[in-house]
Amino acid sequence: MAAPRSWTPAQCQLNQLLAECAEAYASDLRGTPHPAYPRDAIRQPHLLYQRGLGQDEAVAFLRAQRHGLVEIKRDSNFLIPNARACSKNLHLLSRNDDHFRVNTEALIHVGAYAELILDRGWKPSMLVFDPFFSGAALDLWGYAKPAETGSRLRDGRITFVAEAKARLHGRDSLSALSSAFERLQRDHSVVVEDGHRRKWQELVDIVSKNGTVKMLLAADGVRWWYEVRPNGTSVSLHRISEPFIGRLQ
Repeated sequence: MAAPRSWTPAQCQLNQLLAECAEAYASDLRGTPHPAYPRDAIRQPHLLYQRGLGQDEAVAFLRAQRHGLVEIKRDSNFLIPNARACSKNLHLLSRNDDHFRVNTEALIHVGAYAELILDRGWKPSMLVFDPFFSGAALDLWGYAKPAETGSRLRDGRITFVAEAKARLHGRDSLSALSSAFERLQRDHSVVVEDGHRRKWQELVDIVSKNGTVKMLLAADGVRWWYEVRPNGTSVSLHRISEPFIGRLQ
């Protein structure tokens, strides 16, 4: 898509990067259509921004790329090099009808990860990006120490977790997740979305096993920090007004 005149240079640059991925990906799919996706044969390199393209997420993502913290392949598949662990099934673009949808949440997810490395002193070897272990629901785990030789990737004490959402308000938003967490800490039986409950239960399990952790909830233009403490069989959330300086542990 043509960049709106109101976009900043960072938004225009990221749009160009995504457009180049779309061109290459569409060409590959037209050349070898997947049987499960009949419209691959006519796949077009058009981009759908269902949630727009935020200035913050554009700046944060490009910063990650500039520092070599994300590697992007021609089909928009991306990897987080040197992370303790990272799912291999991550894409900036997804099929949508005969074109592509931009996975906006992935942009802020990568940007928030980069901030931990560049601004908070974390080592990539201490962070799990998009945990792919059975039952995992949160977006980032941070460990107190790098994985030891011969140990399992998930062994060790978790001291930090994070969840990224594309937007502060609206469908599947950060405010909706935060509201669900606030209600669940008061009453675990309250009715919330299944996805929110899964993330909450993982948070409770992590704190039960590891003790107090720091938590970041991130969206375009928003970073909310919490200290999450044990509270009987549940946890209590405590908002932190100022970002931490140095590694969170």
